[in-house]
Amino acid sequence: MSTTVSPTGGNPNTPSSSTSAFDAKLDIARSSKTIADYMRQNGKQAITKQEVSQLANDTSGKVPSDVVEAAKYMQRHPDVFTAIETHDVAGADELSGVWNFDWAASGGLKGTPTEAIARMQDTFDYAIAKSAQITEITTASKAELDSTKQRPSN
Repeated sequence: MSTTVSPTGGNPNTPSSSTSAFDAKLDIARSSKTIADYMRQNGKQAITKQEVSQLANDTSGKVPSDVVEAAKYMQRHPDVFTAIETHDVAGADELSGVWNFDWAASGGLKGTPTEAIARMQDTFDYAIAKSAQITEITTASKAELDSTKQRPSN
């Protein structure tokens, strides 16, 4: 007997936002490059933390999905955004230039405690999501098995 594991709440080909294929591959460099490219395409030299939050929560459909996911990555890892924005200046002001995202995209935070913590958090979040899926599947299977063992009422 084989069991197919698929995302909860819908079509197996429609990933949830927290476990999307793009999101599963995001790291500091990829999310930074995505945001820097988006900033250039839109003529922005700098972006605030609030603007990143607006990108992450976009419902208009005007922001590409990879940009939304990259912004969500920055939201989940506020220390990453702070490390990027303070790369060239002392003190956080919640404003970062495109050059800071370029620096991070080229590996500026590689090997730092900030990167290690972000990776550990991503791994932990992934494990929790998979555990929840396994629990849901096994609970449904157990309920189905238990119902087959019930004696018919006379």
